[in-house]
Amino acid sequence: MPLTVLLLWVLAIGLIVMMISQGLTRKVDLFSIRNIYLAGFIVYQIASPALSLKSDYFSGFRITNPAAAGKWMLMFNYIYIAIFLLSYHRIKISNWLAKKFPRGPKDASDSMLTGLAIAIVIAALGLRLIAFQVPLIAGVSINTSIAIMGAACAVVGWVWAARRLNPAVLVVVAFVVGVSLIIVLSGIYSRRPLISVLAGFAWGAYHRWAKHLTPSKLVISAAPLFLVIAGVVAAFTAIRSHKTSETSAQSTLQQMRGASVSRGTSDLLGGQAVGAAALWILEKYPAEIKYNPLFTFRYMAYWWVPRTLWEDKPEPLSTNVAHLAKLRGVNRDVLTIPPGIVGYAGAEGGFYAVVLYALFFGQFTRFFDDLIRLNPGNPYIILSVGCSTGQFLGLARGEIAIFTNLAIVGFVFSYLLIYVTALAFGQSGQSNQLARVPHS
Repeated sequence: MPLTVLLLWVLAIGLIVMMISQGLTRKVDLFSIRNIYLAGFIVYQIASPALSLKSDYFSGFRITNPAAAGKWMLMFNYIYIAIFLLSYHRIKISNWLAKKFPRGPKDASDSMLTGLAIAIVIAALGLRLIAFQVPLIAGVSINTSIAIMGAACAVVGWVWAARRLNPAVLVVVAFVVGVSLIIVLSGIYSRRPLISVLAGFAWGAYHRWAKHLTPSKLVISAAPLFLVIAGVVAAFTAIRSHKTSETSAQSTLQQMRGASVSRGTSDLLGGQAVGAAALWILEKYPAEIKYNPLFTFRYMAYWWVPRTLWEDKPEPLSTNVAHLAKLRGVNRDVLTIPPGIVGYAGAEGGFYAVVLYALFFGQFTRFFDDLIRLNPGNPYIILSVGCSTGQFLGLARGEIAIFTNLAIVGFVFSYLLIYVTALAFGQSGQSNQLARVPHS
């Protein structure tokens, strides 16, 4: 087992080195959808099972032979990454689709985008305060507000990048990001909204300004922002167990001030039982529990059908795994534990599911990165992609069928929002001046 753990860490380090190397040589953007996805994979599919195997702690999952389960996890991880990278770099289907996607109007002025960001965040506040209280649309309103808040923060990051010391722009940034943080810190348990807000702003700033810097200046500029985002998310993670649906933003901030960042970081790397769940699945399927072949692909289609119209709509594995594993000391009816992409593949066909999911997500992430490559300097595309960063970071861990659909919904909705606003209020050509934005 020590060798298995070592080889898992070798894979993680290899991926990190690859991402940094390709980012600094401009082969793949350092802040790309592929790298965001791989960052989540490293945490939830490599670090989490590695820490569980090393500590022999499996979060209540009773695993008879951890060494054997660990070997399956190791093999599937290496196979998944190899095929994922092959799909991403060699298969051209996504490139063809990206070329077919409409690029939007030719220009988008910063003044129009600034007004749009303010309008978006006010609309998100309305959704959070009003629509959230309506049972039939509460879930939709939450996901919609998350998507448009990410878009709003990406927009102000984009505008700020060209006018970093402009007092008026700084006031707008403080308003949009501040209101967004109030919304995501008020009674929302998940980290994804928080990540969408912080990473959305960073996405806009990176693609308008930071990506053009020299490698050394890029590292110097990006490191403080990365540390701030990581620290905030770690502090939020440390206090998640104490949050309730009634927790206010002020209360959450007070708790975060006193939170242990080191504990939160440890919890993040631990993956919240994802690794343990994946190891349990790899041991039990198909020996004790039958495969549910490629259920993730099917649930991507099922998800769109409201449960009010389909009362017995199949539940995803994450909602049933606590019952299947007979976890003790927890409320199995409300506990959801997603096992991550490799865990899902292990329950939905094993080897062939690993291959098919790797091929699919290689192309899925490449599609969004191709949109960026084919439309450099185009805010309609870049900012719309940026609103889904939180979904992509959690895609390797969460209910992957739902997160995939939410990434698509967030992108399309944000694109249409910016597109329609530009058509209604006109353009002034400022976006075409990106090449002249200072690179220092």
